[in-house]
Amino acid sequence: MRSRTQRSFLILAASAVCLFLLACAGPQSLPPRDPLVPIHLAEPEWQGRLSVVVYNTPSQAMGANFLLRGSAANGALDLYSPLGTTLAAVRWSPGSVVWLQGSSEQRFDTLAALTRHATGAALPVTTLFDWLQGLPTSTPGWQADLSALHNGLLIAKRTSPLPEVVLRLKLD
Repeated sequence: MRSRTQRSFLILAASAVCLFLLACAGPQSLPPRDPLVPIHLAEPEWQGRLSVVVYNTPSQAMGANFLLRGSAANGALDLYSPLGTTLAAVRWSPGSVVWLQGSSEQRFDTLAALTRHATGAALPVTTLFDWLQGLPTSTPGWQADLSALHNGLLIAKRTSPLPEVVLRLKLD
């Protein structure tokens, strides 16, 4: 049987580890929000896991947990590691698209320009908001499968122009 001092030490050590892990993944790891981009609390919000595969040579695959807020006109996207650390954040409003990664900041003219820079292919971010709401909006070269959206799964594929791109979102 452990002594009272040993039990107290184990409880204290376990508490310290928990606090350390919470501190690593807590809100202080979020990048500062661009004050030029208003985020309206009444706007829709989605979170889950996303993956993008660009089938060029060689193929590129990226994945992250995400939190998407706002609309195609004004919004925010935060990307997280599986442990909750912020990998990057995007903030946009008309005429302003900002990519925040660590202490660096890059500005782009459009969301398409940003996604082309980040993934190698322009992703239909504005249409994505319609798809997430179950609207079968068409985008040239893209096909969205909304049949499993009620189960939190959205798959969109770009077949033209090449390279082929597959975007998957699993919503929580």
